[in-house]
Amino acid sequence: MSTLTAVASLSSSATLVTEAELEALLEQALTFNRSVGVTGVLLHHDGSFFQYFEGPEDAVAQVYARIHRSGRHYTIFELCRGPITQVFFADWQMGFAQTPKSAILQLSQAEWTATGAAIDGAERPTEGLELVADYWKAVAPWGARH
Repeated sequence: MSTLTAVASLSSSATLVTEAELEALLEQALTFNRSVGVTGVLLHHDGSFFQYFEGPEDAVAQVYARIHRSGRHYTIFELCRGPITQVFFADWQMGFAQTPKSAILQLSQAEWTATGAAIDGAERPTEGLELVADYWKAVAPWGARH
C-alpha cells in the first residue's frame, strides 16, 4: 500500500483564463484525478490559484508532474508536500470554487509545515490545512463544484 501524500501550492496563470478554459481545465483535472485516486480542492481568483491535493504518493506525484508540465502556470510555489495520515477531501476529486483574493492570501501566509502537523504524519492538521478545510466547509454547500 502506497503512503498517503499531500501537496499544497499556489500558482499564477501564464495567460488570462477564460471561463471556458477554466471549465475545460476542471473537467480534465477531475477526470485525471479520478483515474489515479487523488482528491482535493482548487480555489481561483483572477488568475491566481490555490490547490491542495492528496492521495497515494505515486498518484500525487503524477498529478504534480502534470501540473508542472502543463505550461499554464507562470509560477508554482509549493507551500507543502509530504506524508499525511488521512485524506481530508475524500469526496472531491477536484473541488472548485471562485474565491476572494483575501482567502488565497490567507492560505499563502498560513503555517503549512508546523512541527507535529498532519502533513508531517501527526494527528493535528497544520494551520494551513485547517484554514482550507474550514473555508471549504463554508463554500462547498453554496456553489462549489466537483
